[in-house]
Amino acid sequence: MELHPTELVSALAKDIPAVAGLAGCVAAPCGAGQLADSYRIAIRYDTPGHGRLNSVFLKLPPTDEKSAATAHRIDAFERESYFYTGLAPHLQINTPQFLGHVTLPESRTGLVLSDLSAHTRALDQLTDGTTAQVESAMSQLAKLQAPYWDDVASAGGEGRFYNRTAAHIESLAQRYEQSWHRFGNVIGAGLDHDQRQLIERFGASCIAWAATIEGPRTLTHQDLRLDNLLWGAQAGAFLIDWQTLAFTSPAWDPAFLLGTALPPEQRRAVERGLLARHVDALAAHGIGGWTMETAWTEHRRLTGSVILAMIAALAFVVPTTRGFDMFTSLIDRGTRQALDLDLDDFLD
Repeated sequence: MELHPTELVSALAKDIPAVAGLAGCVAAPCGAGQLADSYRIAIRYDTPGHGRLNSVFLKLPPTDEKSAATAHRIDAFERESYFYTGLAPHLQINTPQFLGHVTLPESRTGLVLSDLSAHTRALDQLTDGTTAQVESAMSQLAKLQAPYWDDVASAGGEGRFYNRTAAHIESLAQRYEQSWHRFGNVIGAGLDHDQRQLIERFGASCIAWAATIEGPRTLTHQDLRLDNLLWGAQAGAFLIDWQTLAFTSPAWDPAFLLGTALPPEQRRAVERGLLARHVDALAAHGIGGWTMETAWTEHRRLTGSVILAMIAALAFVVPTTRGFDMFTSLIDRGTRQALDLDLDDFLD
């Protein structure tokens, strides 16, 4: 959707103190998100000033009807807003700074965030994925998880979160079946027999599988993949897109990231070592009882996370060529990880 410059300038001037005094702006679409329309806003001032922002990042609800329905159904924008206003100030992780909400005509309310493009770039599921990138993202998980470990009340209460394996599992199982029925031939064409069979077995067992997830819970990004990371040569990985923020197993994010970000051969070489570092980092933050044995068992169980999330989403976001290529990559890598680590052991 095209943004009207005059209306945008008026809204930013009214709602965002960090760009006070702006005289004009230019909006350029950016990002490949399925649940938002995102723009980089270049800011112009008539008078010079020290320390002014030259640009900001604006995130609006999607205009595509299918994606908008999905975003509305899971309260994506309300949840991401809560993350930036209620949780991020208490977390020592790399993530954009929240600058405020902006209200545009037709009551479109968006998030205005710091623009990090001067020293970072968006990672891409189809072209990126290095051990260094995964190590950097993994290194921040303990700082995300430890402050609210097993204390959902302090994190805002159950209603703040979108937990795929709890209240939403039955509807996800239905969408999983619909999506695979509709797009299984397209996505499955690049998978081998074992991968396709696992997808079908998991679809029949995912509700029972979800019921086996026990133990401590904590803050979870729940969609931690390359497309939801920025990469800076100096600062490393920045975690972005908090619309599916959950309070669930601490094994979800490591399993999801490792299962999607690296080719299988590369993942196999570093998976256990990176998980051990995560366990040690949690211990250094005062978390006891999350042993490597427990972490590895739950990591194997949560290899189902990629399959559940990606298959269920297939038919409920805007269908683009790039989107299908992304889903194919995610599902291929996720099912390969699940086969490597014997997800079948945890299916009914």
